[in-house]
Amino acid sequence: MSQHMRRLKMSLTGLTTLLGLINDRCAAEMPRFEVHPIAAWGNELGQTSLADVDRDGDLDWIVGQHGEMRWYEFRNPKEWIAHEIGAGAKTDVGGTAFDVDGDGWVDQVAGTAWYRNPGNPRDARFEFFQNGAISCHDNVAADLNGDGRLDVVALSNDAAHPILAWYEIPANPRDRWQQRLIGDGIHGGVDPRGVSDLDGDGDQDVVRGNAWFENHDGRGKSWHEHAAFELPGGGRTGPFGLCLKTWVIDLDGDQDLDVVESEADFEDCRVFWFENEGRAKSWTYHPVTAEHTGQDFHALAVADFDGDGDADISSGSGPLTKAAQQRAFIWENRNGHGGAWTEHVICEGIPSHETKAADVDQDGDVDLCTKPWQGNQHYFLRNRLRDPPPAKDQ
Repeated sequence: MSQHMRRLKMSLTGLTTLLGLINDRCAAEMPRFEVHPIAAWGNELGQTSLADVDRDGDLDWIVGQHGEMRWYEFRNPKEWIAHEIGAGAKTDVGGTAFDVDGDGWVDQVAGTAWYRNPGNPRDARFEFFQNGAISCHDNVAADLNGDGRLDVVALSNDAAHPILAWYEIPANPRDRWQQRLIGDGIHGGVDPRGVSDLDGDGDQDVVRGNAWFENHDGRGKSWHEHAAFELPGGGRTGPFGLCLKTWVIDLDGDQDLDVVESEADFEDCRVFWFENEGRAKSWTYHPVTAEHTGQDFHALAVADFDGDGDADISSGSGPLTKAAQQRAFIWENRNGHGGAWTEHVICEGIPSHETKAADVDQDGDVDLCTKPWQGNQHYFLRNRLRDPPPAKDQ
């Protein structure tokens, strides 16, 4: 090879490396989020889910107010079509969407009942069935007994008799669901994703915000409570008692599962995570936000919002945040291991309660859907990470 060719090859290699570094840097920058109204409906809203209700390949928005359920069909970011699901369930904000009866269509569970997708959801209301479960603040779907079928975890918000329980769905889901007690309840602490294998023994454990429950027999019939999550200054409570949003994920990339949490239902909440040390033998507290934020973080979503390969954290202004301070946030995982965070305000003037995160429009990045507690305006926050680059001037 001539000296000229060697120099050219070295130059091209250097250019390729530089372009790779530039592309990596661009991918790591927090993208812009574009705000689109979905609809104006309801008040004291909960039971949120993002799921492909009509099996058309994109995700739809499910929401309810004390058991009166609707779903909003995604057509495009600016067009959402309202459809009735039904009424009758008793619950607070607890709800989760999955295929309850195994027919290939997404159903909705909301506290004391479930709604069966008729298979033509654009044209017909869902069928309504009582399930015998409790009215609750949290519902999470997970396989607690290891039989390959999803069960439902429920966390009671009944101050007189709070419980944490799970419900085994029978072969015929129209029959009464069997309740199995896990432990005592608090106001909130399992939703949105507080069920996973914390100790690495192959079964599903449950996080209740301030503690985790070991699935002792692997079948969900025997539970061992671990009071593991200690906060500096103790747990803060609001007018409804202790309330936390919980997400189990390997945040630091060390092949075990950590616990991310946000405080909720008072005016000065924090976001933080607990590092899993030694297969859930001990936990180390790491702050994400400042100790005093002026925010009610009644929302939590953990996902790779900037496309750099690690998990970021999102929350926003819940019902007890002052109106002038309403914002939606993403905390960027700067070093990929949860040791350094950069706060991004992705929009202002938008309330956040029971926010859900997923790739709604199927363009390869993670979007957000949210709404208030008191109020009726629902929003789609479209992630523009995958936007094509602007055209060059000719």
